[in-house]
Amino acid sequence: MKKVASGYRLIFGYLGIFLTVVGTIIILPLALLVVPSYRGDAIYWMNFLIPGLSSIVAGLALFFILIGGKEKAQLGKHQDSVLLILVWVSAIIISGIPFFLIGRINGQTDPALMMNFTESIFESTSGYATVGLTRLKEGLYDTHIFTFYRAVLQFFGGVGLVLVVTSAISDRYGLKLYVAEGHNDKLIPNLSKSARIILSIYVGYILLGTLALRIAGVDWFDALCHSISSVATGGFSSKYGGMLALSGNMVAIEIITCILMFLGGTNFALHMLLLTGKFKKLGHDIEIRTFGIFFLILFPFFVLSFALSTNPLTGVNYTVGQSFRYGFFAFMTGMTTTGYSNLPAGIALAPFGIVFLIVCTNVIGAGIGSTAGGAKLYRVGVAAKSYYWTLRKRLSNKRYIYPNYIWRFGERREITKDESSEAFGYIILYIVVLFVGSFLVCLLSHGEHDLSESLFEFSNALSSTGLSNGLTGSTPYLPVLWVLIAGMFAGRLEILAIYYAFFRVARDIFRKETV
Repeated sequence: MKKVASGYRLIFGYLGIFLTVVGTIIILPLALLVVPSYRGDAIYWMNFLIPGLSSIVAGLALFFILIGGKEKAQLGKHQDSVLLILVWVSAIIISGIPFFLIGRINGQTDPALMMNFTESIFESTSGYATVGLTRLKEGLYDTHIFTFYRAVLQFFGGVGLVLVVTSAISDRYGLKLYVAEGHNDKLIPNLSKSARIILSIYVGYILLGTLALRIAGVDWFDALCHSISSVATGGFSSKYGGMLALSGNMVAIEIITCILMFLGGTNFALHMLLLTGKFKKLGHDIEIRTFGIFFLILFPFFVLSFALSTNPLTGVNYTVGQSFRYGFFAFMTGMTTTGYSNLPAGIALAPFGIVFLIVCTNVIGAGIGSTAGGAKLYRVGVAAKSYYWTLRKRLSNKRYIYPNYIWRFGERREITKDESSEAFGYIILYIVVLFVGSFLVCLLSHGEHDLSESLFEFSNALSSTGLSNGLTGSTPYLPVLWVLIAGMFAGRLEILAIYYAFFRVARDIFRKETV
């Protein structure tokens, strides 16, 4: 009879599987070196090979020593959250090593390009959390291997490490971990096949986006990196000057980017309705309708904010055409929590109204189960509906009973009180974390940034948006970066998973039964 692996033995055994995946992710950029024009980056090959192979070896050792050949028990209550946190923390730390090794091995001596430990972890977290805030040195944008590596991190961070592993292996206990990572988009009963379908849709959009950008005049490398970052709603650019530094037709690039951002910010289960032509059911979905309502409410304010403001580069007011162009792009990049900017003067010099509106949109966020961040459209939609139902009940005859229905994934379903409470509870928790984090950024920056600047920066970290007023790139205070790292991490894992993991570990330490 086989021995049974359970508890923390099972958790660390499963962690070994993920470490092999993380190691493979780190090694992937070395494939660029087979292209003759990119071989100048070969001086950095050890930056990736050392942590990549180390992660693979450690992962295989953990797996075979702890659970190899053993019967696997079911993960206990909230142990899925413990494993999820271990997976993401391990991935972030190990994936930060290539940045940390810059200038420290293999004759790399340029101190201007070096990144300290905090900056390395910051860059890795920003990549996996699909945020786009960066501390990367300007000279490193000339190295294709590091700009591609950041795109790779956003690729896997956007779709999710658990989903990638689930698509490769079939695990009858994998659903809890899959859901804990923020997925509610199991398209068919078979979990691994659902994961493969989602991954195929994700890759398909990236490839189509790359082709469209190439037709718009962007070179193949930048087109691929930009497409990955757009669908992953990440915002990392392959150019130091951002997307405006891309070659090609900028209007076409902006249109393609908006389409890719919208697709990335849409729940993957809804893509099945789109791809199968069920447009009526798609249009009824609560997330699509909530997005449409916010567009009708907020987009005019974006346009007005530009129309009533002066362009800091020209000293004259924005034209009507510019107001619509910049307003639409700002709405899309904020709502999908991507973080790209098409403003020639940059977001730091944007009208105050735009800064305020971007905070509003990135707090709302896009679709739950998408690559975007924020509180998510589903929760906001359910909370708004629930409040409307409460008002309707108070104003109506008490003898009347109204069903509380929404449209979800093509079906009409009833919302329970528990679901309404969870939506309200998460939104309140999100706002509390937002203000606490903003206060800490303000406090730890030694008065150099006021609360409004700190709120903008932390909201972009927590919501995985990545627009910056310059605080991230310029602050010399490492504690500020750690607060932003914590915000990016919490936002990507939707806060609750961290609480559940802490709750489970604390009870295990004090040997209390988890009920």
